Amino acid sequence: MTLTKLAQLGIFTLLFSFSIISCNNEVADRSSALDEIREMEQLQVQGILEKDSTLLRKILANDLIVNAPSNTVVDLKMAMEALKLGYIDYTSYEQEIDEIKIIENIGIVMGLETVMPTGLTGKAGTTEKRRFTDIWMYKNNQWVMIARQATNISIE
Repeated sequence: MTLTKLAQLGIFTLLFSFSIISCNNEVADRSSALDEIREMEQLQVQGILEKDSTLLRKILANDLIVNAPSNTVVDLKMAMEALKLGYIDYTSYEQEIDEIKIIENIGIVMGLETVMPTGLTGKAGTTEKRRFTDIWMYKNNQWVMIARQATNISIE
């Protein structure tokens, strides 16, 4: 075999090895990302239940946009004000995640949530079931929520 053929074979082998290593790292990173996003979802629920605006500010993007169950679109400032004034207030908030999909640096979470509103939050004393979609973006070495949509499907 000529030196040129050996060099080409060596380069091919090296590139093939890197592509296998890349695939393995991508799968490991994806698995880690899924766990991190699940943790972020739990922090969101905790922050809302505890009315912890400091925690929520850490996980919500400055340019957050929300299509709220009230059929209004709100930004981060409006959401934080609603939390402060008691328009986001639940005695119970449970999530059932159906699917998490990672696309590059975007995480999409879809599922069902059940909340029991209190205070000024709409129909206090009822149980609301909603379909939700949360969009997370990995930037500056952390996952932040950039968008959320929640639609009531039943109020009992």
